[in-house]
Amino acid sequence: MELEKKDAEVVSKAIRFWETSSKITPELADQLRKSYKVRNSNIDAVAIYSLISAISCGLLAFGALVIDEKWIELLRKKWGLSETIFGIGFTLLAILFVVLARRRKIKFPDSQASNETYNLTIVLTIGIAITYWTRSFANFEGNYALPLLIAAVSYGSVAVFIESKLLWIVMLISLAGWWGAQTHFWSGGSFRFAGMNYPLRMTVFGLLLWAASVIPQKVKSLNFFAHSTYNIGLFLFLLAAWTLSIFGNYDDLEAWKVVKQGHFWYWALGFTIVLGGMIAYALQTSNDTLRDMGLVFFLLNIYTRYFEYFWDRTNKGIFFAILALSFWFVGRKAEQWRSNEKEVV
Repeated sequence: MELEKKDAEVVSKAIRFWETSSKITPELADQLRKSYKVRNSNIDAVAIYSLISAISCGLLAFGALVIDEKWIELLRKKWGLSETIFGIGFTLLAILFVVLARRRKIKFPDSQASNETYNLTIVLTIGIAITYWTRSFANFEGNYALPLLIAAVSYGSVAVFIESKLLWIVMLISLAGWWGAQTHFWSGGSFRFAGMNYPLRMTVFGLLLWAASVIPQKVKSLNFFAHSTYNIGLFLFLLAAWTLSIFGNYDDLEAWKVVKQGHFWYWALGFTIVLGGMIAYALQTSNDTLRDMGLVFFLLNIYTRYFEYFWDRTNKGIFFAILALSFWFVGRKAEQWRSNEKEVV
């Protein structure tokens, strides 16, 4: 059995404690030590970085070939094919890639990085197919929410079928895009929907998506996506809430430029209180994801507030010196808490 380095250290300490306290024999302790091995984290890191590089290069290639040169459109016009024909063709190609991905998943269940890299072809072909299908719709009328909704349903269905976290994340992002486009369409092209501007309604969407992460935890067929849903929902909520703390509920960019940033102090204060509560809750419940993401946005919040309120009024050296001391104090306290936990154990 392979264990992560941290987990292996915990198991090793437990075996050593049991052996020194005579709860197990030295022979049994040796057997337990030989029953596991430490996973090579360097290989995992290389696999992850390779996955990121492959996805990035694939997206760049897609942009260069499809968006810039528009070679698909040139071929379509040259052969005199309709958009519906191209939509059918890329749909069949996407189905072929899905079948191959399913077989690959069964044949190489442990090759997660390479499997997800291959699934990038599914993301791109489904996207192209939906683009041509929706462009052939007579009643499309420029409502970009429709293709985004179709994309979200398609990506989600395929993600469940082949158990792909990449496709599931793309589905969640497509769903966020659908919400923004749909509310824009419902508002008749206005930047305000139900009294909310874009940052506010995306904050609401992120909060709902974050809360909805409990659904994959309770549905057996969706357990595989519970962690991804939680992370993406939390990130979208914090990102939208951060923009909300900057722009408030303004829907007029020119009017926002005229108003002093201090006018939005209550939005900034509310965001800071939310972050503080999340971090405190994360420390109490040992929720690493919530703690780390909360701290990242807490730092971003501090820098944002500084540039808003103090950039032209305070000495930069003094400000960053105080900031450094505050973070040193937090780090020191964290070390003390960790030492206390070790003593209890």
